[in-house]
Amino acid sequence: MAKMMRGAKRYVLLRGKDEDGKDIVVDIFSEKELDMALKAGRVEEEDHIVKVEVMGKVDLRKQKRSKKR
Repeated sequence: MAKMMRGAKRYVLLRGKDEDGKDIVVDIFSEKELDMALKAGRVEEEDHIVKVEVMGKVDLRKQKRSKKR
């Protein structure tokens, strides 16, 4: 998993549909990677791009349970 810092921005490319007709995430880019993909023709201007910014960190680990005797 990539380490992301608060304030980091990523761009999510949405293209295609699933069985329910909902969009499918195809790729995630940094700003530089998105510019390179546009130049290379991997991303077209008609594609849907969503900008995502990291707001903070949340600890999702399970808490350790104390042993009961």
